[in-house]
Amino acid sequence: MFFKLVEGFIGAATAQGGALPVSRKEIDGIEYSVFDAVPPSLAAMFEMMRSHGELPFIVEDGTSSSFAKVHSRSVALSHGLVAQGVKKGDRVAIFMRNRVEWVISFIAASMTGAVVTPLNSWWGAKELEFALKDSGANIIIADARRAKAVNAMSNPPADLVKILCSDNYDDSSAWLDFTVLETGSTVTTAPAVEILPEDDVCLMYTSGSTGHPKGALSNNRAVISAVFGYAMLGLAMKFYKNGGKVVDDPKAPQLSVLLPIPLFHVTGCMVIFLVSVVAARKLVLMRKWDVTDAMSLIEQEKIMNVTGVPTMTADLVSAPNRGDFDLSSLTDLSAGGAARPADHVGDLQQAFGASSPLAGYGLTETNGIGAFIAGDDYLAHPSSIGKAINPIVELEIRDPTTNEVVPNGERGEICIKSICNIKGYWNQPEATAEAFVDGWLRTGDVGVIDEEGLLYIVDRIKDIIIRGGENIATLEVESAICSLDEVLECSVFGLPDARLGEQVATVICVAPEVSMNEQNLRDALKGALASYKIPTKVIFQTERLPRIATGKIAKKDLRAALL
Repeated sequence: MFFKLVEGFIGAATAQGGALPVSRKEIDGIEYSVFDAVPPSLAAMFEMMRSHGELPFIVEDGTSSSFAKVHSRSVALSHGLVAQGVKKGDRVAIFMRNRVEWVISFIAASMTGAVVTPLNSWWGAKELEFALKDSGANIIIADARRAKAVNAMSNPPADLVKILCSDNYDDSSAWLDFTVLETGSTVTTAPAVEILPEDDVCLMYTSGSTGHPKGALSNNRAVISAVFGYAMLGLAMKFYKNGGKVVDDPKAPQLSVLLPIPLFHVTGCMVIFLVSVVAARKLVLMRKWDVTDAMSLIEQEKIMNVTGVPTMTADLVSAPNRGDFDLSSLTDLSAGGAARPADHVGDLQQAFGASSPLAGYGLTETNGIGAFIAGDDYLAHPSSIGKAINPIVELEIRDPTTNEVVPNGERGEICIKSICNIKGYWNQPEATAEAFVDGWLRTGDVGVIDEEGLLYIVDRIKDIIIRGGENIATLEVESAICSLDEVLECSVFGLPDARLGEQVATVICVAPEVSMNEQNLRDALKGALASYKIPTKVIFQTERLPRIATGKIAKKDLRAALL
């Protein structure tokens, strides 16, 4: 029933004459399904915030900022950035925890025509230095904690303009003050910059199967299409919950969503933050996931939607103090970024009967959009990730060697063609050519489509670990470990983890005379890797690691021995 009603609603909405008409359009020689009447740029989309007026937009630490206030602050900061020389096409890096100033910085940078470059707030100085040099960012906006990593870079980019969003950082002499920049202009309209749909707008770094993160570059059309695709899906969900009826209740409470994941993540940025702009939805920020804090916020702010990695909704189910909080406002419990165990779906329905468990499949390379499942179809097929979000997403299962489409029921690589896909990887034409074939993204995920058209993800081609929704390149971790003098060789892989999906595991070969333990290893890696990348399962041995016929380390055998 879910897909029958949702697909019917979306079909009517995207038909010519519907609320969000879609037509086929050729772009760069490839035909896509494209929304006909959406804003041409993020800067234009943010003007919608004016019409939302005094509705609450961002809630942080109990303090609420309205759509109008966030918009006016963003306009003011955009002029401050222009005064610092920011122009169309420049990369503006954001390096801070979840806070209202992160949102304001993103909006302001996009208003100038710059390419917003969100950076992983868990990165250390080495990872940060790579991303800044790779992106060519000439300006960075950071909070106090991240400013320490900026100042700790051994070889920072020359002429980097640093803006500090804090008033309690001792070593701030080389930093400009965020508040001073924001309050330096009284102009109430965004800078007069022509921004087109094909202009670049966002450079989001993702850990793939290579050692260094790759910059995923999107233009305005891709990001906006993903945002409106999800907004359309939200309306379809409402239609489903109302039993196939369009109900427009002006007295209905404002939509609200909890943001328990980082804004630098594609889900946090695109699916939660940017969709909230279009949906006039209240966004409640969390700095760090804690299930008790989350339940307290749900009760206080009457939150309807929790969107995070599967471990978060699982924590809500298993929380021993769940009965101490009023969670009756919840209507949707969404998960993405990692596979949700099938048995969790029924647990969610049993624990939160009035709420609907949902799951989505998307990548940074698709701006977070791809496939989706919810409702009775999800309960009936809890192992599935659903169907492509048509008509703007096309999905096929292909043979990874021949690139031919395989029949339903056969395994192959999941390939996605969508106007929402990124343009490519920044400064990496070879990686782009490998990942994109005639407009189709080779996801590196292995999937199966059954006779009902439902997608199941069964494996990964890419050599990455997904821990709590964060992608970790095993090569990066292996390089950091092998750089230690005590290590002869190592292999890094993921092992199942009931809460986080996967944990980082490693088998390390050390010389017989070496004395090394897990704590020594973790201490040695702290300066080289973000904390979530440091292995939690470590095996030391003096024997060389096993090899396969080609001479490569038998990673699959090592992993299988620990399962």
